Amino acid sequence: MAGNSLKTALRTLALEAGAQAAGFARACPVDTEAAEAFDRWIAEGRHCGMGYLENYGEVRRDPRLLLEPDASPEKLEAISGGYTVMVCAFSYYHPECQESGAARIAMYAHGSDYHDVLRRRLRPLAAYLEEMGLKARVCIDTAPLRERYWAVRAGVGFIGRNGQLIVDGMGSYFFLATVIFNAPVEPDGPCRRSCMGCGRCVSHCPGQALSPDGIVDARRCLSYLTIEHRGELPHELHLPDGSLRPMAEALGGRVYGCDECQRVCPHNAAPPETAIEEFRLRPALRSLTAEEILSLTPEGFASMFKGSAVKRAKLSGLQRNATAIAGKCHGHEQADGESTPPRTQT
Repeated sequence: MAGNSLKTALRTLALEAGAQAAGFARACPVDTEAAEAFDRWIAEGRHCGMGYLENYGEVRRDPRLLLEPDASPEKLEAISGGYTVMVCAFSYYHPECQESGAARIAMYAHGSDYHDVLRRRLRPLAAYLEEMGLKARVCIDTAPLRERYWAVRAGVGFIGRNGQLIVDGMGSYFFLATVIFNAPVEPDGPCRRSCMGCGRCVSHCPGQALSPDGIVDARRCLSYLTIEHRGELPHELHLPDGSLRPMAEALGGRVYGCDECQRVCPHNAAPPETAIEEFRLRPALRSLTAEEILSLTPEGFASMFKGSAVKRAKLSGLQRNATAIAGKCHGHEQADGESTPPRTQT
């Protein structure tokens, strides 16, 4: 199939799977500037306990190795035809709200685990490529792949100061799914837009984990601390200006993730609503309190969060977070919560 025909067919399949946007880039090594910036971020310890980000550096720099793990750079360049990275963006935004006083869970985890949902939805696209005799791999946030970098290269969006991929004209409430395959298609031009420069995400970050130059420091990021961090939470956050902020105050009722930088972003003034029912708010989470989390048994946790991304924190992590906010989360206005519809600040 000619490259342009293949590109059209794949884009159609992605949209049928529920994607709001899809773009294509030629698979090649990540540019030197981006690779060096990532290496500096790791060297400075800003990834904190996410040691897995230090692994598979060669694959992270060259996505073709996901399909050809044993190939040398010279062999990859010699293979005729070339490789393509396809990036698909799926909205997870929905207007349903958790109740005031509920233990706050980031919107991306309100429904079913996106890894499972998107892999299932993109199965026909991968099968389509394989039926043509091509190699194809669907990557959803687990392979050593620079998803946001490739989303920019594929014209899907740009990276904001909060480190999020902002889909051009639609905002950042999106999951990214990447498909790499060994056939060339005409690449889309890279997205050259950028943040509005308002700095709202930087000033509103509860842990001051964002810098004006777009660098995220996981050591103060509530998403990292409530999801990825293992062990006890620090009692205080050491802010860049040398001051301390009590952890309970920073959490503000959050037990899993943080959407504050997205909530205040002007690009999220009118996000498209998800077309995927599995991403909507589970009824059990609507009024779930910290006290109820603390009373969960392993069986109750497994039942309530079956097929949910929240299971990544494990019961012990979720109860650790609930302990930190117990007695602190009542009385929060919904305007301060992740579960309210996004709005801009004036």
